[in-house]
Amino acid sequence: MKRFFSFRNLTALCFLLFLLVFFALGLKPFLRETYYALRWGNGAEQAEERFDEFLPGKEQWVTLNGGVQKLLGKREVNARYLLDNGQMTYIIPELDMSGIAGNTADLARALEERDIPFLYVNLLFKIDGTDKQLPAGVEDYSNENADRFLAILREKGVDCLDLREREKAEGLDHYSRFFPSDHHWKPETGLWAAGETAAALQERDPSFAFDPAVFDPESYDCQRHEKVLVGSCGRRVGTWYIAPDDLDVLTPKFETRLRFSVPSEDLLREGSFAETMLFPEMLEQRDWMNSDSYDVYCGSVYDHLFIENLQGGNGKRLLVLDDSFSLVVVPFFSLAYAQVDYLDLRLWDGDLLGYIDETRPDAVLILYNPGALEDNNLNMFEFFR
Repeated sequence: MKRFFSFRNLTALCFLLFLLVFFALGLKPFLRETYYALRWGNGAEQAEERFDEFLPGKEQWVTLNGGVQKLLGKREVNARYLLDNGQMTYIIPELDMSGIAGNTADLARALEERDIPFLYVNLLFKIDGTDKQLPAGVEDYSNENADRFLAILREKGVDCLDLREREKAEGLDHYSRFFPSDHHWKPETGLWAAGETAAALQERDPSFAFDPAVFDPESYDCQRHEKVLVGSCGRRVGTWYIAPDDLDVLTPKFETRLRFSVPSEDLLREGSFAETMLFPEMLEQRDWMNSDSYDVYCGSVYDHLFIENLQGGNGKRLLVLDDSFSLVVVPFFSLAYAQVDYLDLRLWDGDLLGYIDETRPDAVLILYNPGALEDNNLNMFEFFR
């Protein structure tokens, strides 16, 4: 009996009990997702993804694994990479840009035929093209892809604004403009991007002139919320690997009155910038595996978001095709223009040219970060479906 209750045997027994409990907890979601896969033909891969999504105690497992990987000095965990400066990102492979560049040029020509100005705006990616900060042997081609993509567009006569060039010209520190645990940029960077884009529109057509105070950081109050954001990278590695980020919420010091609507969700808000654009409940959630404090602006990514400036702005109406980076850009746009139509083509599957013919915007903009050029985002460039 004494030999049976040795330390080694007790350790093994505890470990077996631990595995048994874990198996019991995971059995129900495993059987449920296997049933769905067989019933609806979703396939084993999707069943595995959904099981992983609903795995009991997933947050604790991710955190524990991240802590172990950090102790081991690993700089790649779950396809996320720790940069030399302590921030995290994912990487983009080298890709052929000809197809999506051709689609974009076709859209530009279709808009030119309709006498509607078009501007492609290349946003910043987490990795700085001139200072990648990646571990030895790891390659990323996000900026190289963007360079080739923009070169094709310009060769085809498409009007482009590359915010990477503006960042370098202004001598701004690239990595401080992003959340360390996320691939997204900060709200203050979104305000800067909105101002740079508005200035580019004005340069091309003086009728797009705007009040420069709208994009001046001094025109905003800033409230810092500490340790509230676990970004997309942080959710893959856990808070023992990289700490949660602070998030600054910017609200205008000047008077605002807006109408915010999401037709597909029957969501309608009217009031000040804070009452329409901000969703403070996103900062109060502590289930970081299934929530995102980045959504404090706009509340979520939508297929179609429509914002009206009830004070008129400069009278211009914009149609913006964008990705999640624009959650902290479009709200500031809305303060300069009469209305901003926001479409995310990953979610919206309507007739784009038909919608443009119906609404007749004063300008159409695409705001994509270089990560959108990756293969699995090709639907973002399907403008004629």
